[in-house]
Amino acid sequence: MAMNRMFATLGGGRIGGALPRLAPWAVACLLAAMWALDLLRVHGNFSSPGWMGPPHSAMDYAPVVSGGVVCALALSALRPSSGPVPTAVTGAAAAAAVLATSAVLWPLPTGAFGYAFASSEVSGLLVLLVLAGLRCGPWQIGAVALCAFAAILSDYAREPVPYYVSLASTSLMFVAAGLAPGLYLRWREAQRRSHVEHARSQERLAIARDLHDVVAHEVTGIVVQAQALRHIADRDPGAVRTALPEIEAAGARALESMRGMVSRLREPGDVPLAPDTAAELARLATPAADGRPEVVVRCGGPVDALPPTAGTSVLRIAQESVTNALRHARGATLVEVSVEAGPEEVGVRVSDDGQGASGAAGGGFGLVGMAERVRLLGGVFSAGPRDRGWEVAARLPLERAGHGPERRSTVGEQG
Repeated sequence: MAMNRMFATLGGGRIGGALPRLAPWAVACLLAAMWALDLLRVHGNFSSPGWMGPPHSAMDYAPVVSGGVVCALALSALRPSSGPVPTAVTGAAAAAAVLATSAVLWPLPTGAFGYAFASSEVSGLLVLLVLAGLRCGPWQIGAVALCAFAAILSDYAREPVPYYVSLASTSLMFVAAGLAPGLYLRWREAQRRSHVEHARSQERLAIARDLHDVVAHEVTGIVVQAQALRHIADRDPGAVRTALPEIEAAGARALESMRGMVSRLREPGDVPLAPDTAAELARLATPAADGRPEVVVRCGGPVDALPPTAGTSVLRIAQESVTNALRHARGATLVEVSVEAGPEEVGVRVSDDGQGASGAAGGGFGLVGMAERVRLLGGVFSAGPRDRGWEVAARLPLERAGHGPERRSTVGEQG
């Protein structure tokens, strides 16, 4: 059962999609040429002076007829629509044709060297072994391989020789040589599918992170302001009118971010645009309000000149950390965002003075997403409580931005 599951994983049921790479027409032409050469060779033997082989008769054409049958079966199996079972049956039938021909030739006088295999017989069996390795399940491959081994071993019936061990070794090597290309193509197809699935998984994670970081930040601002207004609406109706435009603007920004992501997803060749890091960071700064701490942003160094990948990561880390602080830092009066860009690395630090685990509460994926971003860029990430409040810190090497080798990433460390 384990072997069957392995072959199912490798695509044993339907791997015909790789078949066009075998160039069926080229294989068909090669088999036809082999059969024609066999026919010409046998016909030429009749006029060969000093012939030392079997006495000439119509049976000289038996290997050619067998080769024609094997090639016809191989051509029928070359059709992309031919599945595992028809391929296995065709391979067994071709081996049976070779065995039957050997049985017919066995009692005949062999002369000095007997009846040799026709090139078309050998070529057709090789093609069928390749197809079996490419398409069939394990037991089907075993059956076809056993039949092909017996067919090659029947060379003893056409030309009896005492070299039994050598003949058996040759038969095993023939079967292995036939199965190897099909199994290799099968492995390559499984590897390609695995790479595609991994790439899709990474794309899904990236989309999930962007949706979480960008949209959640704006929506959190809306929710926090709405909660604050609910408490002061009766005391200060004018504050409601003042705050509504800001809430509307935050909703518009969230909608704009969503539209931008959808637009980029609809264009396969488009690369997500790098944000204006400095301007986006500056937008995080907000004054204190009832129930809402002040957010201060400080940038140092050439933040505008950051590589796109590093700039995006810095911005997303800052947005997510501010969002967490606004949600979970009880009693916080200040959230500080500090970004320092140097020639070799950029550092981002977000801290608050609240009470409570502003990074870990809520059971979300914020810290996991931030740590993953930093890990892909080979940077260092830490998040944890300090004397008062919570701090998130990350350092990203600029020379390795975008390559993603892992260096170190820790969650829950002291900043």
